[in-house]
Amino acid sequence: MECYKSREEIGNISNSSLIGDKALKTIKEVINNNGAVGIIAGYYDDDLTILSVSDFLLFNLGYSFKQFEEFTQGSLRTLFFGENVSFLDKDRFTDIHGLGEGNMLTFDGTPLTVKIFKKDSVDNNGTPIWIMAIRVDWEHENITLINEVLKSGFWYMDCDDNGNISDVHWSHTFRKMLGYRDILDFPNLLGSWSDLLHPDDKKKTFNSLYAAIKDKTNKKKYDVEYRLKVSDGSYSWFRASAEIIRRTDGTARRITGIFVNIDDEKEAQLQRKKAEAFHNAFTKTNLCEYYVNLKDNTFDSMKNDAVFIDNLQKYNTWDELIEYYIGNYVCEEYKKEVRRFYNREHVQRRLKEVDGELSLECCIIFNQEKRWVRNVILRGEKQQSQYAIIFLRDITDAKREARIQEQISADNEAMGHLIQSVTQLVDHFAICDFENDSYEYSYIKVKGGYPPHGKYSELVNMVTDRFMMLEPSESMKSILAVENIRDNIKSDRDIYKFEYCMKEEDEYRSSTIIPLEWKDDILTKILWISIDVTQEKQQEIISRKALKDAYQAAERANRAKTEFLTNMSHDIRTPMNAIVGLTAIAGANIKHQDKVIECLSKITTASRHLLGLINEVLDMARIESGRVSLVEEEFNLSELVDNLVTLVKPGMDQHKHKLEVHVKNIEHEDVCGDTLRIQQIFTNLMSNAIKYTPDGGNIIFSIEEKVNAQTGLGCYEFVIEDNGIGMDEEFQKIMFQPFTRADDGRTTKVQGTGLGMAITKNIVNMMNGDIKVVSSLDNGTRISVTIYLKLQNKETDDIKELMNLPVLVVDDDIICCESTVETLKEIGIVGEWVTSGEAAVTKTFKRHEMHDDYFAIIMDWKLPDMDGIEAARRIRKRLGKDITIIVLTSYDYSEIEDEARRAGVDAFITKPLFRSRLAATLKDVVSGRPERSAKDYLKGFEEADYSDKRVLIVEDNDLNREIAVEIVGMTGVRIDTAENGKEAVDKIEKFPEDWYNLVFMDIQMPVMNGYETTAAIRTLSGKRGSIPIVAMTANAFAEDVQMAKNTGMNEHIAKPLDFNRLNMILREYLK
Repeated sequence: MECYKSREEIGNISNSSLIGDKALKTIKEVINNNGAVGIIAGYYDDDLTILSVSDFLLFNLGYSFKQFEEFTQGSLRTLFFGENVSFLDKDRFTDIHGLGEGNMLTFDGTPLTVKIFKKDSVDNNGTPIWIMAIRVDWEHENITLINEVLKSGFWYMDCDDNGNISDVHWSHTFRKMLGYRDILDFPNLLGSWSDLLHPDDKKKTFNSLYAAIKDKTNKKKYDVEYRLKVSDGSYSWFRASAEIIRRTDGTARRITGIFVNIDDEKEAQLQRKKAEAFHNAFTKTNLCEYYVNLKDNTFDSMKNDAVFIDNLQKYNTWDELIEYYIGNYVCEEYKKEVRRFYNREHVQRRLKEVDGELSLECCIIFNQEKRWVRNVILRGEKQQSQYAIIFLRDITDAKREARIQEQISADNEAMGHLIQSVTQLVDHFAICDFENDSYEYSYIKVKGGYPPHGKYSELVNMVTDRFMMLEPSESMKSILAVENIRDNIKSDRDIYKFEYCMKEEDEYRSSTIIPLEWKDDILTKILWISIDVTQEKQQEIISRKALKDAYQAAERANRAKTEFLTNMSHDIRTPMNAIVGLTAIAGANIKHQDKVIECLSKITTASRHLLGLINEVLDMARIESGRVSLVEEEFNLSELVDNLVTLVKPGMDQHKHKLEVHVKNIEHEDVCGDTLRIQQIFTNLMSNAIKYTPDGGNIIFSIEEKVNAQTGLGCYEFVIEDNGIGMDEEFQKIMFQPFTRADDGRTTKVQGTGLGMAITKNIVNMMNGDIKVVSSLDNGTRISVTIYLKLQNKETDDIKELMNLPVLVVDDDIICCESTVETLKEIGIVGEWVTSGEAAVTKTFKRHEMHDDYFAIIMDWKLPDMDGIEAARRIRKRLGKDITIIVLTSYDYSEIEDEARRAGVDAFITKPLFRSRLAATLKDVVSGRPERSAKDYLKGFEEADYSDKRVLIVEDNDLNREIAVEIVGMTGVRIDTAENGKEAVDKIEKFPEDWYNLVFMDIQMPVMNGYETTAAIRTLSGKRGSIPIVAMTANAFAEDVQMAKNTGMNEHIAKPLDFNRLNMILREYLK
């Protein structure tokens, strides 16, 4: 064994000629892994012979080299001490690598806790050697001292940047409490501990742990009790508590805690429960029981204690007996309350009001002893309050048990304070001996600048010189005075806490004083713990500022609401003025039909605008009150986009905007969600894009399915982009606040409530989605909404007849061409594309000459040089009908349908091209099924004939009833009406059971509302009870739709009526 200087100054180790370059490289690694202050190396022989030791390690252990050599005799085994030496067994030592810990003996015989990092290498001759980096762990020494005081084990878990547990450390004391020896038996892994958790405790323990880690506010604490399997296979009870160190963004960096065995406490609880069960079973009996006629003032005795038999049975009336009981048994302070409790009129009245028992606890003198009793009154007959069963129960023992439980709770709370103080990674602590005016001081995180030991009175003076109390009226010296501490700590359960700061007020601290020893009931020794709370105090300052900011925000909100009321008054009066004025004009021109029709059309527009304003206000009110809930229903994304385009098309046409709709990577079209609320989101956003884009602008709506790791959920990004007036950065910060509108001369003519974006943001949040805005003045706006939708369990149709068929796509929009070809590829079709009609004609003719015609051509209607209809005409003229030609349009194609079909177009398909829509159209072509035209679809409602069916319309409002009868009657169906629910039920019962085929039901009606009426109809027998019922109501929120279905209705249609949906319902139930 040698000790010498290293040529590379590595821990003051030398003799590299013996150790070798490879070993020196290993030494660097172990130093880096352990922050080491000393190195020791040796061979894997029976004695674990020491090859080399660094000077710095010798210095820290207090040895000279000669003393070290004499003490160890060259063997590593003699250097370690204590219980944790099993790792030195040859087989175990060979297997141990990485981080560990142990106790080394210093020269004066003191065991010193050290951290070890061990790694293997070879010497210059290739002989295997071991190398250990040794670090004297003063922090661990201090924590171990605290743990010994508390009889607890220490542990910590490190977290990565995302707050996930990455590394775990269990102290030797922790392992020892479980009966394990070292890191081999119990590695520093999460599973070492979690695998030992009792199955019944594992879930709640991990839930508490992860909840505490994820809670960035630190309000959720990790403080749990659980059972762990110890080394002999049995289970023991433990209590674990921890505190979390967090990064500035709130994510957890380290969770540090202690671990206490509570087997004795649990055993005591078990014994108390057994005693309580025995008490309940054998000793908790009633002193007396009576059956009382409260009206007649008489009673029968059912049971009595021997003393009560002699004294109470001599009375004839209940009032006499009660007065004797109160006067001779009840303690003075309870007499008034007991007399009122047994007043017969009071008892009868209370028994009418409650189904359970009436009870009152009081003290009595019984058998010359003060006892607690419960006076109990029960109703004697189920439906009558005249009779009562009255008994008196002795609860003295129960009260005593309650006091014991309160004491245990107080003890646990005190222990909780103690655990909290320790697990917050205390900065400093001192054990102070009042009797001998001495202290022993230790620091954990940073040096405190105080001597490690000395007189307590001098320590007080040093602290007083540097620190001051937060309250000017108090001084540090008076707080730390022995008599003051004794005045504040009277028992083992008491804890004395106070806060103070440095005189420069740049550091704040919190101290906790815990009693350790007493002598003749006088406190003689304490544990004084000090914690740095500067960050918390700074947070208080931030919180006060946040409170001020919140107040200012509330002021802004109040101003915004005032502005909202002013704007609403204007915005509501504007369409109302139009409705009133146009109604008067129509009345004055009643004989001029064209004028009346024009007025009615404008009245409809104004009414719908007014309805939109009212709906926004109601929506916001319901959202703020928490009364909005989402429903989950199946729908198709292509239908959602079609409906959205249909809704916004009139506004687009009015402002002459160009709308582009793009679809990308949509693998799952069939999803589940609240389609009404989703449509509301994008209608709001599209409406804003239309309103705030100058006429003739461009608006792009795109939908893309993003990669998502969540099983059963699809991630969809919807983007709405315009080239409108844009927004400045200041307005973007508040644009989602209610009642907020841009104060801009460019927007003064745009009407609205300022609630649309607030409603949109709230709905997106309810769906756990995200909304982002990118905008600048005069450069347009881009809004993206990301939401997660549940996927329907539908299998994609395998369309074998379409596989490998060649298709040509013609569109001047390259993005549309590429996405369409990609969609065709997903179906199994070979797609090509060109960007003009001329190129499409040329490419089609060349392919024909090669006797390899396209199966179909999908061609945009509007092309720059030659439109799709002209291109179709030329292809048909030369090639005849051998090739299918499909025209691709953005909107309704009824205006070009006749011309297109004359030119030879076979079918039409509208953008955006979802896979299902494209596949269905091509499949129809293959199967030869004729496509239904737009005109045919519109004729469906007009030409319906349900003259052999009968409908019942239940509506209390005369005007609404008249409108419903007129609209539904257009189909030829026979109609009966009812003005309320009762009349409807009477009619259904009166006529034969197959008389009505369908019922339209209003909700809010007199006599019997729609829900009650539906419930009554569903109880009828035969076909009457199964008549289809459709809610036709102004209750149009998602929860209203769900309520209608829950009460037995088949469908829901909102007022004002959607004629397409009405037509669909009539077809479904009257076909």
